[in-house]
This record gives sequence, structure tokens and C-alpha cells, in this order.
Amino acid sequence: MPKSNLLSLDDAIEKVKLNFNQISSEDVFLENALGRCLAEPVISKLDNPQYDVSSMDGYAINYKSYLKIKNQINKKFKIVGESSAGTPFNKKVNEFETVRIFTGSKIPSGCNTVIIQEDVTISKDKNFIVLNAELTENQHVRIKGLDLEKNKKVYDKGTIIRARHLGSIAMTGQVWLNVTRKPIISILSTGNEISKVGEQLSKDQIPSGNNLMIAAMIKEFGGLPRILPIANDNFLHIYNTLKNALDSDLIVTTGGVSVGKYDLIQKALLKFKNNKINFWKIAMRPGKPLLFTHIENTPVIGLPGNPVSSGVCCMIFVNIAIRKMLGLNNDFPMYDQAILEGELGPNDHRFDFVRSNLINDNGVVKVKPIKKQDSSMITNFSQSDCLIARKPHDISKNEGDKVDILKYPNNI
Repeated sequence: MPKSNLLSLDDAIEKVKLNFNQISSEDVFLENALGRCLAEPVISKLDNPQYDVSSMDGYAINYKSYLKIKNQINKKFKIVGESSAGTPFNKKVNEFETVRIFTGSKIPSGCNTVIIQEDVTISKDKNFIVLNAELTENQHVRIKGLDLEKNKKVYDKGTIIRARHLGSIAMTGQVWLNVTRKPIISILSTGNEISKVGEQLSKDQIPSGNNLMIAAMIKEFGGLPRILPIANDNFLHIYNTLKNALDSDLIVTTGGVSVGKYDLIQKALLKFKNNKINFWKIAMRPGKPLLFTHIENTPVIGLPGNPVSSGVCCMIFVNIAIRKMLGLNNDFPMYDQAILEGELGPNDHRFDFVRSNLINDNGVVKVKPIKKQDSSMITNFSQSDCLIARKPHDISKNEGDKVDILKYPNNI
């Protein structure tokens, strides 16, 4: 089997991972923490619940009192008060006494068991209850600290805060969270044919859709995109634009990374004294002409110009770079499996990502490749919802075979 002289996908991913580290952090108000990455673990300042509470509406008693009259026909308890959420019963409950209690209310002193209201009969004068069911100790009682324990870790460093986390963190008593700041990612599109979206197009121009797509992806990954002015096909213009963006945590370029007459990114990079190319060209489809370098210690990922190649490479490599800067160390990409609907011929020496769509067939997850895979067809890319991931020299795949898939993350 012939060996490719292109860098493998796995090696390219590893090189990117090794060249990025977690960046600085900042404190944000809990209300503004959605989607942010914890730079420090969350430690609870409170117990939740802060004391034993009832999980049902009913009556609180002491279980030992129940045991003393368990075998009697008339198991009576005197009602001495009421405990509701925010208005607890603050006296001690004595033997054979009970307190009317509601869900979430504090268990009164002297009580440790709750009888649900359906299991009692109330006397006509409403001064007593009579038990109609057997009990177990601590039934319907939520023990102090059941959900959160004071001084215990709730979420690890590196956790992305989702909507479901906010309520839990609020219950810890935390108001401010230390999160990794959003890395600043500058985006440079090049080409005389490219025009800013919204501007009047000349006869030979096209709107710059790549930078909008890349910017949106960067937001989803947790970065702060900064779209630079479009650079025309002049390497000095490109050089000056890059130079003005060296304060970024990462520069992402789209187009111009090949070696054609008008592919001037690399020529502009050579003008920098400190230019360290980590790799250029990888064994991947779409996305072969991918560039990864550093200029004056600022990392640069040069994405291909074709929109699908640009999008897929961003989804993998820019995503990985941002994840490392945020402090996320879990593996990516992670592949799932699905049943192939259709056929795929044998693969060549490149790792192939095939735009596809998932199908739920009575609970069986199937995947159907899109017929046309041209890397310029951004609409096909937008209408897919996953990629079939094929390793180099993968054999032919037939209908019903299992294949690896890469689902698009979040809102990509």
C-alpha cells in the first residue's frame, strides 16, 4: 500500500493540540456565565437543602412514637402546629405530637418521618390525626445536604456552563464564577473576487460567506470572532493586515494558502522574521491545503478557500485550538456509528469526511451520503447534519454496513 507524503489527520490534530495552552481567566456574574468554561471548580458554599425537609405534603412525627403504638388499632397523634416553606415550626415536637407539613418545609425538631396526607384520617375537631398505613423511618424526608454539601466540589474546572447548570450553581451560593476568557480569533478573507456581505457587488465579485460562517462557528466554540477587512490579492496588503492582528490569540485565514499565482498568504507570511510553519497540506478530504504556522508567536490556521473545506477544517482544527485555550481536555473529535444507507467506493490515501444526513428508522440510526461532494457546494454542506468519517484506504462500504460518523457540534 503506497504511503502518502501528506501529514495524517491524527498527526495534524496532535500538532495543533500541542501548540495551544489555556489562556487567562476572568470573573463573570452567574447570570452571564452561560456557555463559558470554568477556569476554577465550583465549590458549594451551602448545603442544599440547608436542613432536613419534607418531600411531600403530610404530617411530621417521630418514628419512635409510631413504633410504640404501631400495633394499636387507634394510632393517634395530636396536631400542634404547621410548617410551610419559609415559615417553619420552631418549637420542639413531643411524643405522640405531629405538625402539618408541606413539600419543601423544614422538618421540626423532634421529628424524622413524614406521613402523606392520604394515609391519615383527621378527627372531626381537627385536633388529631389517625394513621391508616404502615411507616418507615425517614420516609418522605430529604436529608440536609442531599443535593449539595457545603465545601464539596460541584463542577470541575473545564466544565462548559449550560442552562441546566445555572440553577444548580445558584443554589451553591455562588454569585461570581472564574471562567476562561473568550479567546480573540481574527478572521482574514483574501481575494479580489471577495466582497463584504451587504456591499454592492461588481460583475466579477462574490459575497464573503466564509468569514461569516467561520465567525459563527467560533462563537459556538466559545471564542470571540473579529472579522478583519477583506484583503485583496496583494501580499503587502495581506502582510499589513496580519501584522495588525498579532494581538489576537489566533488568526484564521480563508483562501490563498495554496501556491497559485494569486495564493499569497504564504508569501506574506515569509515577510515576518519569526515565521514557524508547523505543517502545510494534510491527508484529508475536504481540506488538503490546510496551513498551521506561527508569526511573532501568534498562531495562524490557514483554511482552504473552498467553503466546505473551510467549514470542515474550522469545525475540527479551529475548534480544537479554542478548546485547548479554554482549558477543555476531553477528546475531540469523537465518532459515533450509524448504519449506511447507500454505498461508498474504496477510499484513497486521505481521511475522507463525507457530507451526510442521519435518518431515524424506527429507532435504528442510519446515515445517507449526499450524492454531490464538491467542496465548493456550501448549500449541500448546510443541508447535511453529519460527516461519514472514512480512514485512509478504507474498503468499499455496502448498504447495511456500520460506518463512523462525526456529528456537527452544538448549532453548527
